[in-house]
Amino acid sequence: MDCLLAEANKYKVELLLNFQVATISKNGSKWKIDSTTQRSIEADSLCIACGGFPKAEMFDWLLLPTGHTLVPPVPSLFTFNLPGHPITKLMGVSAPVQVKIAGMKWESAGPLLITHWGLSGPAVLRLSAFAARDLHALGYHFTAIINWLPGFNETSLREHIMLHRNEYGGRKVVSTDWIKLPQRLWEFLLQVCGIDPNLRWAELPAAKQNLLVKKLCAYDVQASGKTTFKDEFVTAGGIDTTEVNHDTMESRKIPHLYFAGEIMNVDGVTGGFNFQHAWSSGFIAAKAIAQNFTDND
Repeated sequence: MDCLLAEANKYKVELLLNFQVATISKNGSKWKIDSTTQRSIEADSLCIACGGFPKAEMFDWLLLPTGHTLVPPVPSLFTFNLPGHPITKLMGVSAPVQVKIAGMKWESAGPLLITHWGLSGPAVLRLSAFAARDLHALGYHFTAIINWLPGFNETSLREHIMLHRNEYGGRKVVSTDWIKLPQRLWEFLLQVCGIDPNLRWAELPAAKQNLLVKKLCAYDVQASGKTTFKDEFVTAGGIDTTEVNHDTMESRKIPHLYFAGEIMNVDGVTGGFNFQHAWSSGFIAAKAIAQNFTDND
């Protein structure tokens, strides 16, 4: 923040504090911005970079005077709520997984974090971004399927277990070192399958072995709602990007109107991509506006 403010001061950028925008309108070739305190300013160019809104009606002040199309906003980057599920007792445990939504094409891979309310971590947040609109349509009631060993599918894991049984049949199931899972999670999955952790691999019944393979490669949980830290990290939706020139961030409908950041229908996966888009689109818009002044001079 100090860096940005220093640059603003260097170039004599005026910051208007306590200026809540009430309306925007076109006054000839000028933009007019009115505040809730009756204060108003005029500008040759206008860049709107106020972030996204969770509700469609919150865009009215922008859509009515500009005629732009709104892609309805829905939450993105949220965690999965598993109310009352026993796995939540493993809160704090994380593992690299592959997770997908049952009946849909969406899937994601990466670290998964078990919390006291359900599932979080990059894999889940990324998946929520991919499936944001579909999950919203379902009212956030859906089935998530987790592969705890993403290097295996059920067939290959079953073959690997058979090789392990043949070579290490006398070892306890709980002490299986090639199953690279946190110990608490491994013991939980054994319990789910009704397997005594002190059982020897050679003594494991075929039915329970098959159940274990199923739970390792396709552990399904019923999600009921999304849990967030007060609000979603970002929202999908906003100004339709087909109405924005990507080279300049200028409106294709109204000259000298620009957009930057999440006010547009752009949302990225977790990992800093939303920040990067905000900065990059702001830079492109500012460069285009500066070029307009140069051309006019």
